[in-house]
Amino acid sequence: MLRGVRAWGLAIGCALLGGCGDGGAGSGTGSTGVSSGEVVDPTGGELVPLVLPNVWKPVPAAMDPLAAHRPAQVQCPLGGWLFEPQGLEISTLLCNYAMFSQPSRAAIVKGARVVASVYHFDLVAEEPATAHVALLVGDNLVWEQDIAIPGKANAYAIDVPASFAADAGTPVYFHLHNHGQNTWTLGEIEVEVFAD
Repeated sequence: MLRGVRAWGLAIGCALLGGCGDGGAGSGTGSTGVSSGEVVDPTGGELVPLVLPNVWKPVPAAMDPLAAHRPAQVQCPLGGWLFEPQGLEISTLLCNYAMFSQPSRAAIVKGARVVASVYHFDLVAEEPATAHVALLVGDNLVWEQDIAIPGKANAYAIDVPASFAADAGTPVYFHLHNHGQNTWTLGEIEVEVFAD
């Protein structure tokens, strides 16, 4: 059922946006699907939730793994972000920088697939800029995109092998910053697990 909900959320995003981007290693401007070493057969495991959709919390500056991206003044009040049925929604009109986290609900083995969805509506700003969006587990970068603004709406179906192993309870981070009045949604994040 969870996979159905994730697929439904991505399908809605794709329908609203008029198409979906490929979230793999070759998609978009500056896309990074980080992987190395031998990859486990992607057909061998079952996808389970890595996080819960409605327990994301803002990360304080001292604990931000991408602190170099952080502006001197961060304004991201409740209302700039909220929980929607499709996932965590962030409005950059009110939120100039977002770093959210929660503990992972499952362990990750090296080579396991990490599957997620992110979409945004049209990206607008008075001056050209670049948006940056990233997904991390602990200190490990799972996926990121640098996206030119202005730009058309897009959706990303992320499906990348983990280049690391991580215990359950490791912080999962979602990062976003860009300039302008833009709306982004992070759907569910799942990880592949294997039978003993």
